[in-house]
Amino acid sequence: MNSHPPPPPPPPQNPQGGPGRMGTPPVGFGPGSSPLAQVRPQPISRTSTPSNAASHSAAGVSPAHSDSTAAGVTRSPFAGQPAPFQQSPGPVPPQGTPPGPRTPRPQQQQQQMSPMNTAPRVTSPLARTAALSPSQIAGTPPMAGFATPLRPMGYPPQNTPPAPPQQYQQGQQGNWPPHNQQMPPPQPNYGQPMAPPQGYPQQVAGLPPSLGSPPPPASQAGVGVGAPVPAPLQATASARRRHYPDQVTPAAYQPQQMAPPQQQQQQQQQYPQQPVQQFGQVPQFGGGAQQQQPVADPASGQSGGFFVPGAAQAPVPPASAVQGNMVPGYPTPPMPQAPAYPPQQPQMDAVSQQFSNMALGSNSQEYQIALLSGKPVMAALDEQPPVIKLPPNATCVPSPNAVCPPQHKRSTLNAVPKTDKLLKKTKLPFGLVITPFKTQDPGEEPIPIVPEIVRCRRCRTYINPFVQFVEGGRRWKCNMCSLSNDVPLQFDYDSATQTQKNRWIRPDLNYSVVEFIAPLEYMVRPPMPPVYVFIIDVSYASVQLGAPGVIGKTILSALDRIPNVDNRAKVAFIAVDSSLHFFQVRPNSTEPQQLVVSDLEEIFLPSPTDLLLNLHECREGIECLLSRMESMFKSNHSVGNALSPAIQAAQKMLGTLGGKIVVLQASLPTIGEGKIEPRPEGKDLGTPRESELLRPQNNWYKSLAADCSRIQIAFDTVFIGQQPMDVATVSCLAHYTGGSVFHYPSFMATRKPEVERFTHEFSNHLAAHVGLEAVLRIRASKGLRMASYYGNFFLRSLDLLALPNVTPNHSYAVDIEIDETITTPMVYFQTALLHTSSSGERRIRVSTLALPTTENIHTVFHHADQIAIASLMSKKAVDRAVEAKLEDARDALQYKTLEIIGAFKTECTQSSSGATTQLQIPRALQLLPFLTLASLKHTSLRSGNNIPPALRVASINNILTLPAEQGVQPYTVARLYSLHDLPPQAGYADENTGIIELPPRLGLSADILSPYGIFLLHNGCDSFLWIGRDANPALCKSLLDVQDVRMIPNGVIAFPDFSNGADSPAQGFELNFQVNGIMRRLNQLCHDLWKPVTYICKEDGDPMLRMAMTQWLSEDMDTSAPSYQQFLNQLRDKINRGNF
Repeated sequence: MNSHPPPPPPPPQNPQGGPGRMGTPPVGFGPGSSPLAQVRPQPISRTSTPSNAASHSAAGVSPAHSDSTAAGVTRSPFAGQPAPFQQSPGPVPPQGTPPGPRTPRPQQQQQQMSPMNTAPRVTSPLARTAALSPSQIAGTPPMAGFATPLRPMGYPPQNTPPAPPQQYQQGQQGNWPPHNQQMPPPQPNYGQPMAPPQGYPQQVAGLPPSLGSPPPPASQAGVGVGAPVPAPLQATASARRRHYPDQVTPAAYQPQQMAPPQQQQQQQQQYPQQPVQQFGQVPQFGGGAQQQQPVADPASGQSGGFFVPGAAQAPVPPASAVQGNMVPGYPTPPMPQAPAYPPQQPQMDAVSQQFSNMALGSNSQEYQIALLSGKPVMAALDEQPPVIKLPPNATCVPSPNAVCPPQHKRSTLNAVPKTDKLLKKTKLPFGLVITPFKTQDPGEEPIPIVPEIVRCRRCRTYINPFVQFVEGGRRWKCNMCSLSNDVPLQFDYDSATQTQKNRWIRPDLNYSVVEFIAPLEYMVRPPMPPVYVFIIDVSYASVQLGAPGVIGKTILSALDRIPNVDNRAKVAFIAVDSSLHFFQVRPNSTEPQQLVVSDLEEIFLPSPTDLLLNLHECREGIECLLSRMESMFKSNHSVGNALSPAIQAAQKMLGTLGGKIVVLQASLPTIGEGKIEPRPEGKDLGTPRESELLRPQNNWYKSLAADCSRIQIAFDTVFIGQQPMDVATVSCLAHYTGGSVFHYPSFMATRKPEVERFTHEFSNHLAAHVGLEAVLRIRASKGLRMASYYGNFFLRSLDLLALPNVTPNHSYAVDIEIDETITTPMVYFQTALLHTSSSGERRIRVSTLALPTTENIHTVFHHADQIAIASLMSKKAVDRAVEAKLEDARDALQYKTLEIIGAFKTECTQSSSGATTQLQIPRALQLLPFLTLASLKHTSLRSGNNIPPALRVASINNILTLPAEQGVQPYTVARLYSLHDLPPQAGYADENTGIIELPPRLGLSADILSPYGIFLLHNGCDSFLWIGRDANPALCKSLLDVQDVRMIPNGVIAFPDFSNGADSPAQGFELNFQVNGIMRRLNQLCHDLWKPVTYICKEDGDPMLRMAMTQWLSEDMDTSAPSYQQFLNQLRDKINRGNF
């Protein structure tokens, strides 16, 4: 059985005897030719005979899949697909007329008829016709009056032919182009017909706007579906095929008439368009079941034509992309436009590089040079990354969603060097920062869902917008390995409804990020329900902090938010001190039962079947248990912590299901195989031995995490309090299973802001729709190799990351190396995340990123992404700090920045050798030295002896897991705003977008903190409110309802909201309303990952608070690193001396 629908029947005979419905056009008309194009004779003596179709039928091959073209279908010179209803030259004899005898043609005449030897050009169309012999023009319709001119589709027939394009009018720039030359499209002009863009075929004159209505019955047309093709039509098709190259393009792009805006409504009323078949809609057609159903043409927007798929070079924009949304909820993509920056050829690269060395073209917006001096431009942090400029026709469907958003996948280089030698010459890091499971932001479109999966059979790449359709659309060429694959039947035909489908509106051909619904073969076992096991520390240290009660209330408030779509979610609770406390709840029972296990040598479950509680069936008992958690252990004085036996018991619970184990600890594990000895920390801080405190004390937790990863068990670790807990050792559970690490060193139940922070962050984490039983694979084009990975995962193979639970908004970084010279104009990276959704569906989220390649070193530098580079470099630095030493990580980070600036000076500036007074750098990298300095001053890499190891380990984990946008700012580079002179619109939602507007951000320097001002510094986790000693009392009253500055308290506060959540400020508290709006917007930019605690920091207040805030002023000098200007001077001196 063929994998494609049968070929469409031939068009009906017209009154003049030709195969078209509106008269036969002049000979030689076809795609790429004009209405008065050169006439090309097609003698009947060179055609094939009816025996060709019979031979194909005998071989079991349908005419649609054979070399012989179906009736009325000719070969286009621009692609390799049948173009329906294209006219054959000359009249067609009636059916049953035997073909004439073959007459040999002289060799000279055959040479003239070759596609490579066209007839000589003449000065006018009529002269071209007159230049032919009478025998050549025999059977050609008369040219007088031009009865069948080329006209735009969708408009009525005209009595006069349209004027030719200006560049081809007589007496201006020569004659009409020959038949094999593509006519360039003129600029759109009101009242003038638009020619199709380059690469798209033009319409044959005389065709109706809809590309044909449903074909008449076989009795009227003379040829039924499946009937043998008449001999004259076969002969014409064969003759055409001998003159045109075997390439295919869909005859779907229709020129449109541009009219002034005031005339558009009148034209639409005069010539209404036919309804367009919607994606997934079952069209209603008459006729029997054996008749092939017509579908809407993908370009004309009219219904009733036969859909012809595929385009090898220049695909066709669907009608929905121009005239409306075919798929509900999807935006309308624009008309195809050529990118403003085509890829340069090697010769042009060399010329461009020579001109760049001569400082020519430096005024270009994209090739601007910045001087490294003065203050950093903080507004550049909020700019978009360099534009990815793909070559023309890079996608199979022109779509604005074909470029992968940087929030999903971000490359350090948006122009990839073709050779490893060029990459090493730039010294730039090449890698990706990937967020494969990003949550949907407010106002963002949901990720499209694709029901069926189409993959390359060799490299297993998923179909994406960058594939090409060849061989008449019956096959698609993989953009990774260039293998041609069969197009499945469901692309163009819906077997359930027995209707045609329009492939050009498929989401996987229009969107770079899609989600496939995985079939059964992608499942090792049926999807498991979400399962959560909470291991709660109830030892004496935890009870003193009030942790058990706060934890119980937080989980209780989050029960309704835990994903439980089909009521299959399960929970279990294990309380830990020197014993293990299990809790059993019967269905529909309100009284939980406590089972205590004190024998910890051989772990066993006291009730193997009743410890996992169904969240829906045991809801009342679970609520009763959580509400009693505080009173149940308030008198506990046990100082032991049997964490490792509790983990082994939880592993036995989840052995067949998988799930997540949440570890909440406030003391050091002291019992069991995983007990940890206390390590002296104070004397090693600030010394080379400090790096030992960042590595695990033993490998027990790491080995356990690897075993749990194989059975789909993940860990989240939450550390509460300031007691030594050896976070570096216990956090291995989360690091190797794709989990998260939370650290609350200042937590106490009596501190309301800290309790609110914990409740908000932990409940949001429990409510997140995680992906279960996930694996992540990254594919790249030939010549590229994934070298190393960074993040929380378990590397199962060289390119497969195992993630028992994939946490939303977690990022993963990868280093990329160039193994072979890249010869293609683009390279591709495809990320596939196979996971089970919280609702129990097996899905594959696929994101495809395409990047242009270049041989110009200037292009590489000016298209580098400084945010992605800073994120990748910081992830590599903290990984090196754990594996080697902190000092080595700091030196490597600073040395890499020195190399990049030095390489640009050597290769791309006039002062390639010798000393220079000012360093130059591309505008795209102007903040790279500042971002490097901010990373050196961050808690993860900051030098000194005042950073506890637990705080540093938690910061390292955040650097590894945060996306590039949040990891760089605000977590590394804080945001500073002035509140005493806020713009009137700051803090209010925009009327059009609904997004709260932020004030202009300031530089991170203490010089800005004036004595009369009020400032807000936000770093994601915390907010500092700086109040000068001479601040305006009226502003203090409007902000905090305290008029005297001296009466404002220092330290932690719960920032008030005097409007009580209203949309307008309370009278007299306008500044408070604006600041609350600014804080809400800053939290939204961080995906509500944190609940910042607000600190009041007065200019003449607590010096410890002032020091905690000034550590985030990255431009100033402190004990750990120099100021920004000093750092630039150090870089300049080392570059001038060549010390890099």
